[in-house]
Amino acid sequence: MSEEQQPLEIEVLKWDAHSFTIEGVNDQLERLVREQKMIRTLALMHNGKMVRISRDVKLKSRKDFSYLAPELETAAVEEKRTPIRGTIFEYEGLD
Repeated sequence: MSEEQQPLEIEVLKWDAHSFTIEGVNDQLERLVREQKMIRTLALMHNGKMVRISRDVKLKSRKDFSYLAPELETAAVEEKRTPIRGTIFEYEGLD
């Protein structure tokens, strides 16, 4: 199968009908935004499970984000926070 025919599987932090958020940077997605190429099959994964599959997707834009995430879910007296950096991609053409 050629690279364009294989599904593009992306691990996401969150997603909705118009965008998805990944941790860090993905060079392949950056290239697709720049070149405005169509993604034949986009599979969004969350915690290793497929959460959305879409066909003929075009990435419209991207923006960086960062926030502090708590290391522990429990309330601690001195709660440590871990910086999270990621990228938000907006897309169109979903089925």
